[in-house]
Amino acid sequence: MSPTDEQQKRSGKRMAEKMVGLKEKCVGCRMCELACSLNLENVFNPKLSRVQVERGGNALDLPHICFQCDDAPCAEACPVDAITMNEATGIWQIAKDTCIGCGVCVDACPYGAMFMEPKGSYALKCEVCEGQYCKTICPNKALEYQA
Repeated sequence: MSPTDEQQKRSGKRMAEKMVGLKEKCVGCRMCELACSLNLENVFNPKLSRVQVERGGNALDLPHICFQCDDAPCAEACPVDAITMNEATGIWQIAKDTCIGCGVCVDACPYGAMFMEPKGSYALKCEVCEGQYCKTICPNKALEYQA
């Protein structure tokens, strides 16, 4: 039995598969942001992307993507329980129609991987969409899908 299988057996939950940003490969082109926003919102708008690339100045650029934490501080902090785990996939998801846009979950995320929709209506985070367009479009393969 693999360590992942053993962890799943102990917790009773499926381990989430997640997208991971590799800062040593990211060149800050932000193509991932455009692919994500187009796929999920039908518009090229990096502010609507579930992946956000932080400019590193003289250092490396860093793609911020939800880690799908086991304990999910964002979900714990949400006052209306708008962030729930999809038991079939192990992915934490945001119910836009339940979210009140308070931003408490954004503040609670220890990795800076949650963002507010530009109008402040609801929170955004990577929910590992099926198309993985962000990963596919990345010219330097700075995004990896990991179980």
